[in-house]
Amino acid sequence: MGKKNGQDPALGGPGMFATALRKYRILAGYSQREVATILRMSRSTYTYYETGRTAPDPDTLNRIAKIFGIPMEFFFDVETLSTLSDSLPAKKRPFQKKYPNPSHIGELTTEEKLIIAYLRDKGLSAEAVFHALRKRFDSLP
Repeated sequence: MGKKNGQDPALGGPGMFATALRKYRILAGYSQREVATILRMSRSTYTYYETGRTAPDPDTLNRIAKIFGIPMEFFFDVETLSTLSDSLPAKKRPFQKKYPNPSHIGELTTEEKLIIAYLRDKGLSAEAVFHALRKRFDSLP
C-alpha cells in the first residue's frame, strides 16, 4: 500500500520522489498511460504517484525502475536528481516524430515501448529474447 500524500520520510521530502518519477518517465520516453498499462493499473493511480498524492509500494517502485532502465536508488538520490534537466515543461508531452527512430526509446512506437518495458519488468535479457526469437523465426518456412 502506498503512503498518503507522498509524505514518507524515506522519500527525501514531499514532492522530491514525485518530481523524480515524472522526470525519469519523460526521459525514458513513456507516457503516463503507457507506464500504467505495463504496471496493469489505471492511469489515474499512476498519476497519483507523479503528483505525490500517494507513493508506490516497494515492489511497484522496483518494477518502475526496471521499466525506466535505472537503479531504484536514483529516485532518492538528490545529486542524481540535480543533474537532470530542469527545463522539462510542466505539462508538455515528449515530442514524437512521424517516423520513429529506434535509436532512442522516446521515438519508438507505443507497441515497441510496451515490448521493451515488458522485457525489463520480467527481468529478461535482450540477448536471450533476441536469440529465442531468431531461432523461432529462422525455423519458419
